[in-house]
Parts: sequence; C-alpha cells; structure tokens
Amino acid sequence: MIEAMLLLVIVGTCALLWQAALRARDRAVSASRELCARAGVQFLDQSVNLRRLALVRLRSGSLGLRRHYSFEVSTDGTNRHPGSLQFDGERLENFSLPLRPEDVALAGVERLH
Repeated sequence: MIEAMLLLVIVGTCALLWQAALRARDRAVSASRELCARAGVQFLDQSVNLRRLALVRLRSGSLGLRRHYSFEVSTDGTNRHPGSLQFDGERLENFSLPLRPEDVALAGVERLH
C-alpha cells in the first residue's frame, strides 16, 4: 500500500514537472514569435530548443529556474541566423536577434551624425 502511494506521488510529481516544462516552452515560442514580428524577421521552424537550465535567485529573492532557449530566424527569407531567449522564472530577462541588412546600414548612418 505504501509503495503504491509513493509511486503515485512520484508519477504525479513527474507529470506536474512535465506540464510546467511544456508551459515554459510555449511561453518561449510565443515570445520568440512576437519578438521576430516586432523586429521584422522571420521566425523559422516555429520552434525553440532548451539549451540550458539552471537554478537561480529571482528578482523577488526566491529560487527559480533560468531557461535559455535558442531558435533560428531569417532576415531575408533565404538565410538562417541564431536567436536566443533567457527566462528567469516566468519573466523574459534577455533576448538576442540578428539585425536585418537595412537596419545595420541605418545604425551605421545614425552613429555618424
């Protein structure tokens, strides 16, 4: 009886952890899609890959998970460039996207003035 209860607790805990991981991945896909739309680049494959997972202290002071995701984007429809996201807990803390060629040209001109 005790073994069955323990097994049920372990299976339940694994199911909750799996659900939390799926929700975090869905948030990362949604954030990637939104960031790419704002930047004017194409979010390729409509997927993200979890690259790193670490236990960290969150801004609130509590412990939480830091998740680093990677994905690919295209600036012109023919190339592939890496993008990345960092979530601390449920909060998007950092991201990286490539610049489109016209943005690079404009950024260079703005610095000259």
